[in-house]
Amino acid sequence: MKKSIGTGLLLIAFAAGGTVVPRWLAPSHKAPAAQPVAPAIVAPEPAVGEPLLAGQSGRVHEVFYHAGQPVRRGQLLLKLLQKQPSVQQLQLQRRLNQQQLALAALRQQLAPAGQLAAAEAGLAATREQLARAVPMLNFVYVTAPADGLLLAPTAQAGDQLRPDSPVARLAPLPAPDTTPLLSHVD
Repeated sequence: MKKSIGTGLLLIAFAAGGTVVPRWLAPSHKAPAAQPVAPAIVAPEPAVGEPLLAGQSGRVHEVFYHAGQPVRRGQLLLKLLQKQPSVQQLQLQRRLNQQQLALAALRQQLAPAGQLAAAEAGLAATREQLARAVPMLNFVYVTAPADGLLLAPTAQAGDQLRPDSPVARLAPLPAPDTTPLLSHVD
């Protein structure tokens, strides 16, 4: 009878969400006191792997990787936004070069002041048009040069990169574990 009452109380205690254990069920020996453990001091991990360079110039538009991510050769890492000269800018630059050559020739020939002034005015107008011309925008991509593990990413959206800018560190992948698994021991 005592056991059935104790079992009933125990079931009620567990059903109520408590962890009450009756004294007659509690262990009779005392548990050893827990020793305080000093927190482990972790030294910063030395930089391993090779720096992964952007290889392209431009502003980072999107980042497709994170620290500790394994990557395959050719995998997309970054999307960069590049400014490229538009057709209008190329035409204006060509005209500007021609006008500069013509002005230099006029100065060598000791041309009249009116011709020099007209050539300089045309040159100034072309420079102003070139300054107002809008460049084209183009996306270029940075990919992983080899299989590896990406460590310490440094590129973030909005960063301006040059071809020699490091974007992360690439470490070799760890060797695969080829230890056979035992399903049972005989």
